[in-house]
Amino acid sequence: MTTRIRVYGTDWCHSTFGVREYLMNARLEYDFFDIDRDPRADDFVRALGEGRRRYPVVVFPDEIVTNPTVSELGQLLRDHGAEPAAVRHNARIARRGSRAEEDS
Repeated sequence: MTTRIRVYGTDWCHSTFGVREYLMNARLEYDFFDIDRDPRADDFVRALGEGRRRYPVVVFPDEIVTNPTVSELGQLLRDHGAEPAAVRHNARIARRGSRAEEDS
């Protein structure tokens, strides 16, 4: 399955785990490429890092970010219209609350 979000990294990397956990908790689909097991993924990451392995790498159709912080990842998702589930959930509650106030 191909999704809009792709993550390149390793299974043992704490930063890669953090990115994947954030996306999972946000209930956003993504494809993961383990650069230790996938030579093409490793080549891609090395090409971005001028021969060095700098990861995790998060890829959208028009943007690539290496080793994003949680706030950078959140902003990246908002910029691409992929809000985390908690944000979507809170927006629905706020809309329902506004309708209830209008009905009173």
